[in-house]
Amino acid sequence: MPTMRLLLLLALAACTQPRSKTCTEICARESDCVQSTNSPIPFDEKECIAACEVLRSDQQNLAKVEQHKDCVMKNASCQAVLECP
Repeated sequence: MPTMRLLLLLALAACTQPRSKTCTEICARESDCVQSTNSPIPFDEKECIAACEVLRSDQQNLAKVEQHKDCVMKNASCQAVLECP
């Protein structure tokens, strides 16, 4: 059941919150890298944005989102982007 609650929370967050520039940029870059490297990692950009928005809304996770954005945006190599914590 916790998985269902998380999915519902993500779906509601995606429907009710405007998308932040931060989450849109992170997820677009990650999506490009998954596609360009033919990575077997299953990736859905909309789900990524929704999960990111949920994390950004929690003050305890906001710094982690910003650190992840810094890693994703500073790395030129898609392999490095996909390894960002």
